[in-house]
Amino acid sequence: MNGVFFQGFPLDGRKNRYISYVALTWNTKKLGNSMVVATDRAGNEAKDFFSMDLENVPLKKDRIYVSDAFLKRKMPKFKEHYPEMKGSLLDQYLFVNNEVRKINARQIKEVCSNPVPKQLWKDRFLRMNGETRAGFADQRTYFYHGQPVDHQVHLGMDIASTAHAAVKAANSGKVVMAEYMGIYGNAIILDHGQGVYSLYAHLSRFDVSPGEMVEKGEVIARSGATGMAGGDHLHFSMLIHGIFVTPLEWWDQHWIDMNINDVLNQL
Repeated sequence: MNGVFFQGFPLDGRKNRYISYVALTWNTKKLGNSMVVATDRAGNEAKDFFSMDLENVPLKKDRIYVSDAFLKRKMPKFKEHYPEMKGSLLDQYLFVNNEVRKINARQIKEVCSNPVPKQLWKDRFLRMNGETRAGFADQRTYFYHGQPVDHQVHLGMDIASTAHAAVKAANSGKVVMAEYMGIYGNAIILDHGQGVYSLYAHLSRFDVSPGEMVEKGEVIARSGATGMAGGDHLHFSMLIHGIFVTPLEWWDQHWIDMNINDVLNQL
């Protein structure tokens, strides 16, 4: 779909039935050539083209003010991990916000490239209790000394609760990453099976390790202010085969039923 291959997985208990979760990036303008391809064991191939109607969604614009105090506090830590950073504190910040961000995007794509073939999750994903501080696909302009210096897109939801709040697994899955990752700071990625992933960032502590299986609602970490976070909060993202999608739908049981459960029940 739009040049991206989305793998299909056998459905448990349903002979000759497969499921494939697909997603479009936040800034997709139109759907190009897209098709479903089925291949049998003999190598025979069948194709069927499909299309979608895309709607324009208004995107929130946000201003992020970068202070000297923030740069002095944060840049030395990034320098430890990325010694190639050079120049003024602002130069270093722009390197992190651009080049390190790209490095992290490639890391996430790699982590999400080998999904568990079975569905591990069930029903809606849990949302951390707290105040929403930033939304999915927010258009962020960064200001330094009153001047715009950068622009980026926020690919998740920021939720602020109490300091070092318990971070729970939004759904059952496998821990496929729990480590420091640049702008995300200490981060965890859970594989929920068949290409569905969740990401938890800016953590102060890990309570799980890669390879562990976790249950929905199990405490996996504590919130924090690592990475590019200006204060203690949880950055939460949902991904489909490494493509960031809005968590709002995955938090909504009605959306899960309408778009996934009801469809599968008809097979």
